Amino acid sequence: MATSTRPMYSIPIKDRPEGYGSWVSKIFFPIVFMLACFGMGTSQWLFMPLLLLPYGSGRRLFREAIDWTKDGFGRLLIAITVLFAPTSLIITTDESIDDSTLVERDHKGRVTRINLPDRLVLMANHQAHVDWIYLWILACYCGHAEGITILLKWALQNVPIVGWGMRNFRFVFLKRSWAEDKDNLTNSLQRLASEAKENDAKALFVFPEGTIPSDEERPKSARYAKKQGVDDFVGLLHPRSTGLLFCLRTLLPSVPDLKLLDVTITYPEIPFGKYPQSWYSLPSVFFNGVPPPTIRLHLSLYSDLNSPKCEIPSLKASSPTADGLAPEGEAREFELWLRKRWQAKEKRLEQTSKLSPFEPEEGKKAVVVPIRQM
Repeated sequence: MATSTRPMYSIPIKDRPEGYGSWVSKIFFPIVFMLACFGMGTSQWLFMPLLLLPYGSGRRLFREAIDWTKDGFGRLLIAITVLFAPTSLIITTDESIDDSTLVERDHKGRVTRINLPDRLVLMANHQAHVDWIYLWILACYCGHAEGITILLKWALQNVPIVGWGMRNFRFVFLKRSWAEDKDNLTNSLQRLASEAKENDAKALFVFPEGTIPSDEERPKSARYAKKQGVDDFVGLLHPRSTGLLFCLRTLLPSVPDLKLLDVTITYPEIPFGKYPQSWYSLPSVFFNGVPPPTIRLHLSLYSDLNSPKCEIPSLKASSPTADGLAPEGEAREFELWLRKRWQAKEKRLEQTSKLSPFEPEEGKKAVVVPIRQM
């Protein structure tokens, strides 16, 4: 089919004609985004004198001020999506979530809130660099925006302006080496658990794959699969279980009502086994104004993490090793459970790749959340 007759979002970036995209997006998106980020960054610096107040009140006020800017950044993500890359979230659930009470609507039928628990570890597959934006928007609708913490690559903290802001947000930057990451991750989780006791909504985002599928990462996943004696995934990378298990085992004793939200992200009309990043990079979506028409989010909730009946193994930190990790047998059980979850994600990825953007899944009731209006 000729390029001119196909929706631009369905054409890989490398095959799109030169000069595509609205001049409005090309000119105004970077202006709006950078000015907003600069304003929030400046606000964060102006809040610094709060740390000088005595008796710990200064730190509390400073944290609340930073959380306010974190909520503001979430609202900025909604605004730039509405203005420059309008799309819709299509949310489906399994039996672990009551879809009849999942959303609240105003008198015009517009979704005003998504009802999910206040204390979550959110684990998701990682398909493209825009994933975190749509998950942050989901958190905004849930009222979790001020309490978001994301586990990120170490190098991202050095990205100008945005990286500096994420450091002020107290996101956790990891080097993917347990020896180097243990103390940083432990301290961050202890802080998160302490704040959760104050009845604040908290959401910790974890991407067990660590990065997105690409020509560079696919061979690493294949080598890992071969070492484990299992088949490699086609549309996903093999998840690493160590960090996720450590997060859950560290948080649960202090946050007994913690839940695990498993999110499967898929994009429409991406051929199974291809890289969504080749269609939806950050510049492609926002700078050139070619967003995915929909983003499918399938939610599964694990609620009784402290119950003996919980299907997730090894959550009880009964006998950690000297380095703080779960014993080999327990770690292996959790790894096998996580691999089964990724196998289910891959099956869903293959199924939804055959659907058009708004085509319903067979037997699934979906909630459509348009990110097209403020």
